[in-house]
Amino acid sequence: MPKDEFPAPLTSAGVARLKPLAPEAKPPKEVTLEIATLRLPRGAKPTIAKRRGVADAYDVRIVLPGSALGKRAPYETVPVERLTSRELSKQRRAVKPEGVRPAYLPVLFRPEKVTLKRGERAAPPADFKYRRGVDRPTNVFPPDQRYIYQDTSFPWCTVGRVETPLGTCTGCTIGKRLLLTGDHCIQWNSDNTAGWVRFRPSYYNGSAPFGEAWATRVIFWQKNTPADGLTDQETAFDYVVCVLDRNMGDIVGYPGYRTYSDSWNGSSYWQHMGYPSDLSGAQRPAFQGSCVISSVGSKSTSGQTGYVLGHFNDVVPGHSGGPVWGWWSGEQWPRVVGTQSAEASTPAMNTSGDNEFGGGPALSSLISWARSNYP
Repeated sequence: MPKDEFPAPLTSAGVARLKPLAPEAKPPKEVTLEIATLRLPRGAKPTIAKRRGVADAYDVRIVLPGSALGKRAPYETVPVERLTSRELSKQRRAVKPEGVRPAYLPVLFRPEKVTLKRGERAAPPADFKYRRGVDRPTNVFPPDQRYIYQDTSFPWCTVGRVETPLGTCTGCTIGKRLLLTGDHCIQWNSDNTAGWVRFRPSYYNGSAPFGEAWATRVIFWQKNTPADGLTDQETAFDYVVCVLDRNMGDIVGYPGYRTYSDSWNGSSYWQHMGYPSDLSGAQRPAFQGSCVISSVGSKSTSGQTGYVLGHFNDVVPGHSGGPVWGWWSGEQWPRVVGTQSAEASTPAMNTSGDNEFGGGPALSSLISWARSNYP
């Protein structure tokens, strides 16, 4: 492991002592948001109509020729770009690893908690006592330390739900038009393209207050497919950067990044966010503070080093691709050190039964290259 070049981030107790920051500027007079993107059969005519009796509701109505009824208009595939050490050496410009906080958004260092009613949960909590003969696999280590939040302040507005043909994951902005998410969330096609990727920051129960963006390119180190499980080699490089079709980062901001140091093992520096399938059917984001990374393992590909960051924090499907980040003293944005990758097939309090983030120098290189080449 390289020698630690930076001081340790703030502990969870240190973050808890920080006071929220008020906005430093007025919001812009007008912001254009993409609320929905539709692909329609040829000949379709869309219109927007105000819904009667509801002040703030509008319907998108489509007039279709009868011959088009029932026909699909599939989304186009996405070009992919494999990063190699040779390509890395061609980086266009130097970039800074800092984040960007929009001056018109307040900063909260922990999101406010939302208490779910029983009818709003998609599954029992991790410490639920099942009757005899009933079981549910899970990778939560009771007591479950996650909680649901509904917060559009910075930086929580940078995290959102990611949808692909494989299902739902989590991601965050990492540049003006860049999305960081999990490699195994991507559908890798046999023609060297990827399936569609849709990102909605601050998505909560059907509401997307900052609109949505779609990927136009996927940048990666290696292709991971989750259908046969994830090896440590795959976990160490289980992250991609997607180039979006609009500058979502200009609206919600984005965190910085930093390469993880094993000198930070064992301390509660980290926060993790995801859209869990168990708490809310991936409809609401969950926050977990006081996260600890317990172990670090190294793997290599394309001349790059990726890390398997073992941890015993609470994750389930839907958390995949969600950032793990920390706060450093004097900074108004957190820095990402990894993304959620794997959950243990048999949870246990040892390195064979832990959950795992992916991170390391390769993650920093990927983000730096993407910021340089797709500013």
